[in-house]
Amino acid sequence: MPARRIAPFAIAAIAVAVFAPALQYGFILWDDDRNFLNNPAYRGLGWAQVRFAFTSALMGHWIPVTWLSFGIDHALWGMNAFGYHLTNILLHAANAALVCLLALRLLRLGLTTASPRAISLGAVVAALFFAVHPLRVESVAWITERRDVLSALFYLLTVLAYLKACAAATASRRRRRTTRPRSMVGPR
Repeated sequence: MPARRIAPFAIAAIAVAVFAPALQYGFILWDDDRNFLNNPAYRGLGWAQVRFAFTSALMGHWIPVTWLSFGIDHALWGMNAFGYHLTNILLHAANAALVCLLALRLLRLGLTTASPRAISLGAVVAALFFAVHPLRVESVAWITERRDVLSALFYLLTVLAYLKACAAATASRRRRRTTRPRSMVGPR
């Protein structure tokens, strides 16, 4: 397997290793108590929980996808904080791998004369900075901040999809230009 395919997995593994100590933490009595310990409304995946996810703005935040992910955590782990932390860490690891893929794509587009090795190295460094930067700690280690890692996941997937769509549209335009019949090309 080429290094460019291994790099996202390696970066994800590094992110998991760096944040693994959070697995031993419990709920934080700052606002985890209001969101999880004293809030039975999110616990599970029934209609009442789905309705809660889409209609509540607990503590001023309307975060339906986040509440649904917490409902899944509760279905899998109950009130064991380990599972909630594990989900945050795995989401962050996926984000770190996606940052690597995004950096690879952007560096290839922007540095057309750079060597593939330099581009790969640049993408790995960028993704490692994202994966282990101290600014990520709050979003990964604090269960309530799941909304940050989830929004990052959807943002990164959206940007990658956009770049893929742009590449497909460009390729389609190139094909149309090269496949027009000679009579439609016009005078020379």
